[in-house]
Order: sequence, then structure tokens, then C-alpha cells
Amino acid sequence: MGINGEGIGYIEKTPVFCEGVLPGETAEVRVIESKKTYMRAEAEKILRRSPARIRSVCRYQKSCGGCALMTMKYEEQLKWKKEILAEALLKYGNVKRHFIREFKAAECTTGYRNQCRLPVSFFDGELVTGMYQTNSNHFMTIRDCPAHDPALESFRKKILKVLNRHQMKAYDNRSRRGIRGLMIRVLDETAHVTLITGKESIPQEVIDDLMNIDGLKGVHQSVNTEKNTVGLLGKAVKTIAGEDKITVSIHDIDLRLSPDSFFQLNRAQAEKLYETAVSKIDSCDTLVEAYCGVGAMSLMAASKAKQVIGIENVANAVKNAEENASLNNISNASFLCADAAEGLYKAASRYEIGCLLADPPRAGMDEAMIEAIMKVLPKKIIYISCNPATLAKNLKELKHHYHVESIIPFDMFPNTPQIESITVLERDNY
Repeated sequence: MGINGEGIGYIEKTPVFCEGVLPGETAEVRVIESKKTYMRAEAEKILRRSPARIRSVCRYQKSCGGCALMTMKYEEQLKWKKEILAEALLKYGNVKRHFIREFKAAECTTGYRNQCRLPVSFFDGELVTGMYQTNSNHFMTIRDCPAHDPALESFRKKILKVLNRHQMKAYDNRSRRGIRGLMIRVLDETAHVTLITGKESIPQEVIDDLMNIDGLKGVHQSVNTEKNTVGLLGKAVKTIAGEDKITVSIHDIDLRLSPDSFFQLNRAQAEKLYETAVSKIDSCDTLVEAYCGVGAMSLMAASKAKQVIGIENVANAVKNAEENASLNNISNASFLCADAAEGLYKAASRYEIGCLLADPPRAGMDEAMIEAIMKVLPKKIIYISCNPATLAKNLKELKHHYHVESIIPFDMFPNTPQIESITVLERDNY
């Protein structure tokens, strides 16, 4: 299995990547791309099925591509994810598989996503949400998604119903007006919606109708008129009705989140992940959390250190983190708006760092951060990763001064090949 959940076969020792074919299956495939070192193919017929193959619970699974492993039994998914993690660690970091602990499985394999960010189009006389098919600009209407929390699906449909009742239009590139997308977050049965639009004001009657949806507590707007945009959101998000933040409790910590603030999509697994990460922190004078977001783990770990310093380069998230510290009456946590490396140097110039907690993006820690760690040398590192390849590459560098104690994989996104993990590193000769 490849890192994207595709099956791998071989033609004269050249790997052939084919979506929709499981390990152990025999299939007739058609090669659609041929490179010097690999090929890509499409499956035309499964000749011999794997005993791990099951019927997908999603009618869009094949065309959407979001849940590539939904046709595989869950226990088998975890087995292959562990194999992908082990191969990446060995290939890129020379880290042996015996450091990997058992996968922390998810209790719910569907209905776990608490947020959606979906483009909007006009189809059969109404606004619909959907997805763009992989590697294309072809919009595909999606009427329901089993990965979404049922409450999220309910709010999505009610919001679309309001927009269609008021005959709102889909975004048009020429006029730069209309609804371009929806971002909806649901936590504890409370919802906030952000309308991604062109340069226009949302009619007050539309806002009022949206706020009449039971449980919808905030309506926000983000203007995005860029033609070749990477993400749906524009540069800013403004509140146009109701609450400006949504509140969620996680392990006795109350967090208030702005609409565009990052929060784990699988709350149940996030609680287990955070709890495990914090449990690995030894009591110390100074704990630093890099890439701290809105400060969830910094605040959860406040009792582990005399002082906690969170570092985050998104100003709005830092503001949220400071508000969250005040909300929870935690006085020994402070937050810096800075690049991770810059923030670590600042903290180390005043204090000895007992432990570094880090949860970088998929790209992993950059060279500047690795260099900063090598100079500052915290006694312990708790590294949360969502990308086995970049984790392995970072570990290869960190191993010059640290040794791996354990790697604990978490299944944050069932039915997908995504892998989250916690790596515990101790400084050598400490």
C-alpha cells in the first residue's frame, strides 16, 4: 500500500500505483501515466478480492477520494497504516519499527468530523456543496458525507436551505459576486458558519434567517475573489451576527475558538492524543510548546511546569490562546507570536527549557527550527506529527543529540491513509 492508500503492483520491477485496489488483490488495470521510476493506473476490474474488502458506506467514495480506505476492514486499515509509518521511519530516518507502539484506534470510524470547508456551486436550480475531484477542477455535488458528525450534516443542509430560499447565487468569476463556499464548525451541538463570498454584503434577511436556525450561534463572512486560490477562505474573517467565537471544553479546559482558528477535526481522538502527549511531559521549570495554536495543550500541561511558554506565528491564534488562559484562570502560561525557531531562541535566552512540546504542520519542522533545537537542547521533546515522512526526516537530524523512546500512532482520520503520532525523545547523556 502506498502513502495515499493506493495499491502497488509491479510491471518488470517498476511500481504501478493504482487507487481502489487493496493489497493481496488481483486486478485488471489500465496504465494512465508512465514515468521512468513508476507508473499510475486505473482499476478496471477486480479479479480476486481481498478478504479485508468491504462495501463502502459512502456512495461518493470512489469519485471523491477523501476516504481511500473505506472499502477495507478497520482492523486491516490499522495494520497497513502501521506498516506505512514503519517504512517511512526506516527509509527517511533510519528509525527501527520496534519503537512503534500499538495504534490508538478510533471508537467511531464515521461521523467524527466536526468541521467542513466546502465549495459551493449551482446545480439543478439550487446551491449545493461538493468537492473538486482529485487533480481536476471538476465540481462534484455531494449530498451527504458519512465522515461528518450527524449534527454537522444537519446544519449544512439547513444553511443551504436558507440560502436557496433567498435565491442566493453561486460565485461568478466575472462579476466576483456570490457564495463561493461554506465553512461550518459544530461543537457540543453548537454551530458557527462562515460564508465565503465575493465582494458583497449579505442581505440582512438572510442573516436573520440563518440566526433563526436552532443551535447556530454565529454567522461570519470571508471575502475571497482570487482566481487561483489555494484555500477557500479569504485573508480575513469578520463576524456579521451572533457570537464571534465558539466554545469547547477539552479535559476541563474551556477553549474559545475564532472561526478560522485550528482545532482537531476528530475531537474524541484529539482528547486522547492531547492527554497522552501531556502525560509524557516530566515536571520541569519551563515547558515550551511550539506551534501551539489556541493553546489547548499548553493549558492542559500548565500543572507540569512552573511556567509554560506557547509559540505560534498566527496572531489571531495567539490572541485566542491568551484569552483561553484568562478564561481558565491559568496564570503561569504566556504566549509569543513568533516563528517557532525565533520563539524558541527567545525563551531559551531567559530560561532553561526542560521540555519542548511541538505539533508542526504537515511539512514538519523547518531547518531553522531543527537548528534552534540543536543549539538550545531541551532535555526532552514530545513531537506530535501528522506526516510520517517529514517526521522521519526530522528525527534523522534530531538523533544527533536525542534518542527515540517511543512512537505512539493515533488514528485521527479513520478510512483515510492519514497517520498522527506522538514521538518521545530524550536528550543523550542526560
